[in-house]
Amino acid sequence: MILGAQQAQAAVEVFVSIPPQKWLSDRIGGEHITTGVLVRKGQDPHTFEPTPKLVEALTRSRLYFTIGLEFEEQVIAKIRQSSANLKIVDSVAGIEKMAMAERDHDGEGRHHGDGHDNDHAALDPHVWLSPVNLKIIAADMARTLIAADPQHSSAYAANLDQLSRELDELDRKIAAQLQPYAGATFFVFHPSFGYFAKRYGLQQEAVEVEGKTPTPKQLSGLIAEAKADRVKVIFVQPQFDPHSGQAVATAIGGDVVPLDPLAEDVAENLETIAARISSALAKK
Repeated sequence: MILGAQQAQAAVEVFVSIPPQKWLSDRIGGEHITTGVLVRKGQDPHTFEPTPKLVEALTRSRLYFTIGLEFEEQVIAKIRQSSANLKIVDSVAGIEKMAMAERDHDGEGRHHGDGHDNDHAALDPHVWLSPVNLKIIAADMARTLIAADPQHSSAYAANLDQLSRELDELDRKIAAQLQPYAGATFFVFHPSFGYFAKRYGLQQEAVEVEGKTPTPKQLSGLIAEAKADRVKVIFVQPQFDPHSGQAVATAIGGDVVPLDPLAEDVAENLETIAARISSALAKK
């Protein structure tokens, strides 16, 4: 009888791909779940490869929420090779993806998926950097947890309701903060902030070119663009080598400022991103 009670109260074991998902999962699941993360702090999802030990831990969980990152295909293939009774959930299925927008810095801008080079079209995976998208991801997580653990459905629903209200308020706050800079451009090393920029009427300009460090000619073109736009800040992500970003900042007499798209507390991080971008744009 005691064993049965312990089993009934056992936490649902959940895995996610990146830290921002863990924040969402923990907020919705509370004490009724445990959340494991594949990509840890400081790791780059673009080059991430899971260890056998990590895959083994994943296969012991009940739910795995994916977020649309490339490495997940490899992880899912390994899961399917095992005998794991693990439910894989695409938590971003309800989100309309954007194409990665980039420029070559020595010619016209290019937009993947705009009718040119469609065979190599790339979608922007950084969907979590928008409060609106976070609400969609959270709602999907809640539905999945309710189906997997109906005993605690009321708790999951209440937690989702509270979180949704907080994200609505966050969205309003950031919109008001960035409204004076509508249409402005901010410069980043890697184009992680497309969904954030679109939500708040901004434009991001990437230092890297199609995922690669820019050539000297491309770097020169970017510096010219930054000077013409009176840019004073280059944002860099801790997952990437900051050398090129620093080179641009030095050339324009500006500063390098960190922005981490993978910080776990994604709501707090969105506030930080908004504050740093608004501060940078105010310097123009």
